[in-house]
Amino acid sequence: MKILLKRRNETIEYAAEELKKYITVMSRGLISPTVSENGEDSEGIVLGLLSDLSLDESDLFDAVVDDIIDVSVKDGIGYIAGSNERSILYGVYKYCASLGCRYLRPGPDGDYIPKADIKNHTFIYRKKADSPIRCEIVEGAVSYEHCRDTVLFLPKIYMNAYMIEGYVPYTYMHKWYGHIGNTRLRRKGQVTSYDMLSDYVRLLMRDVKKTGLQLHTLGHGWMFDKFGIVNGAQTDSKSHLTEEAKKYVALVNGKRELFGNSTFYTHFCYSNPEARKILVDTVVDYAKKNAQVDYVHIWLADATNNWCECEACQEFEPSDHYVRLLNEIDEALTDEGLDTRIVMIMYVETVRPPKILKLNNPSRFLMTVAIGNHYENGYNKVETDEEIPPYTLNKFKPFSAPLQLKCHDEWKKKNPGMRSSVFEYRFYIDHYADLGYMQVSRETHRDMKSLSNVGFDGIMTDKTHRSYMPTALPLIMMGHTMFDHNLDFDQTANEYFDGAFGKDGAKCREYFEKLSSLLSASNFRISGNLDIDGAGVGQAVSNKETWRGNSTVKARALEIPSVVDEFIPTIEDNISSADDNARLYSWIYLSYHAEIVKLFSKILYAGASGDMDKAREEYKALEEYIAKNELSFHGVFDGFLYLRYLRQKLEMTPFPYYD
Repeated sequence: MKILLKRRNETIEYAAEELKKYITVMSRGLISPTVSENGEDSEGIVLGLLSDLSLDESDLFDAVVDDIIDVSVKDGIGYIAGSNERSILYGVYKYCASLGCRYLRPGPDGDYIPKADIKNHTFIYRKKADSPIRCEIVEGAVSYEHCRDTVLFLPKIYMNAYMIEGYVPYTYMHKWYGHIGNTRLRRKGQVTSYDMLSDYVRLLMRDVKKTGLQLHTLGHGWMFDKFGIVNGAQTDSKSHLTEEAKKYVALVNGKRELFGNSTFYTHFCYSNPEARKILVDTVVDYAKKNAQVDYVHIWLADATNNWCECEACQEFEPSDHYVRLLNEIDEALTDEGLDTRIVMIMYVETVRPPKILKLNNPSRFLMTVAIGNHYENGYNKVETDEEIPPYTLNKFKPFSAPLQLKCHDEWKKKNPGMRSSVFEYRFYIDHYADLGYMQVSRETHRDMKSLSNVGFDGIMTDKTHRSYMPTALPLIMMGHTMFDHNLDFDQTANEYFDGAFGKDGAKCREYFEKLSSLLSASNFRISGNLDIDGAGVGQAVSNKETWRGNSTVKARALEIPSVVDEFIPTIEDNISSADDNARLYSWIYLSYHAEIVKLFSKILYAGASGDMDKAREEYKALEEYIAKNELSFHGVFDGFLYLRYLRQKLEMTPFPYYD
């Protein structure tokens, strides 16, 4: 059997190697395809672009963003094509899925590959992604390996972009390498080498490009590079800014200095053309040095009510300042012959659409909208008579969800041709409010289908890379449903459970459904759900009653241990009898999850009984269990974010977000 390449490219060659790997394993070694360039020989599976194979491209408008899969393979002969190299890789995974492969989670234990009769199998499929923007952003406590495994997993669930936030995501990677919050692994005064992480980022960029994913970088904290300060989220002294540098930053309360003692939180004086030139030059220099980056995120300060108060800055509202800066960056990139695209953000003060200016070249831009939504009611178009309130300098108050959507519509009307996405925190910590992941899976499936109804072209999901215990079903629902809005929830869920858990997959689903019913995410979402040290991220709001002192929650908390104990024999039986490595680890992870759920139920019961002191006491056992066992499940569960989340819920001092 042959795999024939219409053209050579790193991503296409990777797709070919992946196809070879899966076919070899599915045939149990009876078929080991050769990979070669394709002449006129059609006796094999041909990999190429739509144009290479003279296939329909009538619905392809932007090959960088638009993903189209076109597959036609009968008895091991045919083609796998795509609108870009990444889409060819999607086609490989789609074809293998049609033969029964299931992609369960990132990492070397994440693929279930069954025995299959490849020589007697036909698969014909063509689909253009319904939501063109499907991006994951680094978050949580992560190692290079966590990030790499995530990047290699994303094409398997049809995500098409990855963002490395900042020059180096020091904040996130130090959480892992510094083992913040783990009392057993953390060493006093532990630091993480910035140079080491820089090397890891270079490797990670190569991983991203190998898969063909769009590479996004920067975000907050890029603005002070010319002053020699990078990733200075918690710089500890004002001496980092020279007197010369201070004249370029915002005047707030009569002073030009770091706001909140952090470069992440500090605006520039945007009316000052010299200050803007520093920022323009920073972006242009970065784009020149990093030609592999597809999108640079030009976000401003991650704080509110700290815009420059000088007389000149008061002539413009924040969004007009922002648009002027973006236009100058666009012009400078054009002058340099650089086609790097720009992501701008509709966030806090820039929620208001500009009054005076508009983007000169909206096709270069993608706008992401940080609306801080919770996930109870989904994305609904709500007509509102609410007017955008008059702007008052540094008196910002959050807008309602309907008003934010109204502002989004106005931004797009002023800048026709600009695409937009929601900036979400759905899997940052919100998933911890659902013990079985079934409610968050359903909410995700519902919401990804309705994105276009409110004018969005997709999602940028700011999430921990370790959110796969007990299952990866929520993430699969996100990626698969954005690719195909007609995706059937139950069919997809059942296929996942069968692949992940084998003969007892249906029992697993019943177990997870029960766990999800015993802790209403609505109860646990109240108060502090999305707070990151007051850094501007929106709070979640629930329509339900809090879990504290709640008799219904108390009664359900009592049920949780017995539900878990009843299922533990099934877990143990499958661990002892598993004949597939991926399924074995699915069950092993469930054994750890079961113990975490039981320990958590004691916290839940105490708090629901109104005894928060007891709840905090019970928390200690859970923290110790995770510290002791984290290395056994670190690839699928973010102990740092989970424990930090619980500490917030229990009004305990949280682990520092920055260290």
